[in-house]
Amino acid sequence: MLFGKRKIYFIQKEFQARFILRFVAVSAVWAAATVTLFAWLAERRLEELRFSSHIDITTTSELLLPATVGAHVVSLIIFSCILAYTIFSLWKRLSPPLSAIKKEIARIAGGELTHQIILPENDEFLDLATALDGMRHELRENFMRVKEAHRILNASVAELSRSVDKGASSAGCTGLFQSAVARMKEHVQTFRY
Repeated sequence: MLFGKRKIYFIQKEFQARFILRFVAVSAVWAAATVTLFAWLAERRLEELRFSSHIDITTTSELLLPATVGAHVVSLIIFSCILAYTIFSLWKRLSPPLSAIKKEIARIAGGELTHQIILPENDEFLDLATALDGMRHELRENFMRVKEAHRILNASVAELSRSVDKGASSAGCTGLFQSAVARMKEHVQTFRY
């Protein structure tokens, strides 16, 4: 196993950093907003009781539990909406390049090896698209070599057939045929299946 620097194929480090920073910022704002809301609700409740002539509360839980639950429910609703918006905007941003890459992978699987993946220059998935284009290019080169070996093999088979049909010595044609078969075998073995 080789150890070394981890290569990021799917997304750029800057995108990862922005995503993590946004997550931490939203979490910090969420926590601060919840605490602030709780403090405000608790203060209001305590102010109501301060000037009341009759206090029928026996525990602090009776006093602060409604404020605690209310603060958490309100902050959960607000930040669930913010989270839903963030997920939607992230999906909207990442969906087009992933869809384009998926279509290109389907084209490669279908045998289309000439079309290149085109993404904007600053796209997070540009490295992945470049790697897929490199794979497509290598596959195309391998197939071109196999096709050329196939053409040579067909020509040597035709020459051998003509030689056999004429009744002439086929020793020279057999050598060409064996050479063509060896080249074809070499090119086919570049594929691991």
